[in-house]
Formats: sequence, structure tokens, C-alpha cells
Amino acid sequence: RAANASHPFTRLRVFAKMGSTACASFASRTTLAWVVSKPRKRVHQTSVVRAAPGASIRRASAVTAAVSSPAGRDTAAAALEVNLADSLRPTSAECAKTLVAIADTGTLATTGEDGVALGTFASYVVTKQGGDVVLRMRADALHTLNIGRDTRCSLYVQPSTQPPGVLSRATLIGSLVKLNGDDLPLVEAQYAETHGAGVGVDGAGFGDEYYNLTVDRVFYVGGLGSDKRAEVVTAEQFGAAKADPLAKNANKIVDAMNVERYEDVMNFSRASLGKDVEPAEARMLWVDKLGFDIRVVTGGNGKQKVLDVRLPFPAAANTAQEALSSLTMLAQVMWEEEKQYTPVPVPREPKEEETE
Repeated sequence: RAANASHPFTRLRVFAKMGSTACASFASRTTLAWVVSKPRKRVHQTSVVRAAPGASIRRASAVTAAVSSPAGRDTAAAALEVNLADSLRPTSAECAKTLVAIADTGTLATTGEDGVALGTFASYVVTKQGGDVVLRMRADALHTLNIGRDTRCSLYVQPSTQPPGVLSRATLIGSLVKLNGDDLPLVEAQYAETHGAGVGVDGAGFGDEYYNLTVDRVFYVGGLGSDKRAEVVTAEQFGAAKADPLAKNANKIVDAMNVERYEDVMNFSRASLGKDVEPAEARMLWVDKLGFDIRVVTGGNGKQKVLDVRLPFPAAANTAQEALSSLTMLAQVMWEEEKQYTPVPVPREPKEEETE
């Protein structure tokens, strides 16, 4: 169905059941896709054409692909689902860097004298100067003694600010090197700014030591519904990656959408599920520079299903203002489609005839 062809937000939505070959062909002609995952028996994949930089969104095409259970899916369809999901998100290296930037505590694993791994609470900062991960450790702490024998360690990071159901995590694997010299005062000041004086065994004390975590590799595990990645990121990839620019504001944006603009969140859900499925409730889970995730509950009377929906932005959002602007624009598009809105042409004054 097509809206007024002269309107800059014209949408042409096409729903069709496609085989894996046709779906792959369609995906190759698009730059972004909406991915809906869970339940496993049916996965809806919807693709949106990204407009050229600075241009209006002229068209949005949608495709619903019926996918059988995982055991019955062919390899091409399964690969397409993974590729579409990965293309809508920051890379694993960027996601891991974002998790480390959001959190400031983790679980440090060191090797004990008996060869058994010891996991302990640890705080850290990401230095403003070089982006290094630095830990403050008491000189007489057991994990500090362990590092004295074997510098190899791992730091497990899972931000406590993530909403329920969004359980992405990263494990930094490498070794600890004691800091000395000119960088130490800067690190101490940043530590005091981030963590304060602390209390009890976590409090700052005389003789505390600071260690730089030299990362050899990172094990990243995605936690959102369509983010099924569990992979190793190299030290080079992790070092070159940048944290998501929305990381510090993501929770505020999510809370605002779920509380103040809940109707928009529901409209996003309706648009991604198709005509025959009506969401009972929905909430935004997370937002990053490339898009956002929504958890949708459908059905009722004991037949509820939970779906995780990934929706892309028409262009990367590098600030909170750009993200809110994209959300507002997409909400307007969804509203116009729901209401079958047709803009009223603006009357033009007739041109005056030129007189000699």
C-alpha cells in the first residue's frame, strides 16, 4: 500500500514469504534491516532502506520471512539471520569497549598459590589519557600476592546499570603491570574522582598499588535477543575500538521513551510485527548509535510470547540529541502510516505576469 507519492515520507510496505535465496537477494540490496527474534519457531525480518546522507527517507520496504525451527532451517537462512543482526549493531569490539566504559567494577580472576583461580571484586578506571584499564589494589590483598607470582589474569565486566534481560558481558584477558612514574598522580586523581575514598576493604589506603591491565584478548557475549554473538576480540580490535557515543546517556533515553513516549514504543512494535500480530505490551531495552532494542509481549490468555526487536536509525546517532531526533522522526513515520495520513497540499499563489 502506498501513501501520497509526493510526500517526502512515502512508504511502500511489501509483505511476502520468501525463501532463503530470495531473502538473501533482497538483503543484498539494502543497508539496514529490522530483526525480530524469539520465539525460535518464527523469525520476522524486516528491512529498511537507508537514505543518502542528508536526504529524506523516501521509502521503507518490509519483508516477513517465515523461518522454521532451528533444526529445520537451512544454512543460508541461518547465516542470513546472523548477518542481518550483526550488521545492525556496533561490532563486538565496540560493544566490549562500551561495557568497560559504562562499568567501573568487575570480577578479577587471578591464580592462587595452589593453581586454582580466585575471583575477587575489583574496581577500575579507564584512563582519560590513553584509555587504559587501571586497577587499584591493596598491597597485602590476596589477589595482589597472586599477581606477584603470576601476572596473568582476567577481568569480568557486566554493568549493573543494564536493564533486566540485557545481560551483555565482556571478559578482558591479559596481565597486570604495576604503574610507577609520572602517570601515577593522574591515575590517583581520576580514581578519587570516580570512586571516592571508598569504605572498609574497598577504601583507599596508604601503600595502595595501581596496575595497568595489558589486554591480550577479550571474550564478548551479547545479551540482547537478536545479538547472539559470543566471540573473541583481538587486542588490536579492542584497542582500536571506541565506546558507543550514547553509552553515558542510553539509560536516560530509554527511561524517557518508556515513560513519556510509551505510545511511540508500542507503534514501533506494531510496525515490526506485521498486520496480524498485536503487541500486548512493549518496552525499550537499550539504544546505541546504530539503533535500539525493544522487548515485545504478544498474545494473552496464557499464550504470551516474548519477542526482542532490533530497529535501526536512518543514520548513525553520535549524540543524545541526534538519537532523540531519529526516534521522533521514526515515530512520526509510524504515526502517519497508522493514521493513513495524507498531507494537505499547500496552495500556491499564481505567478504574476511580467510586464514590460
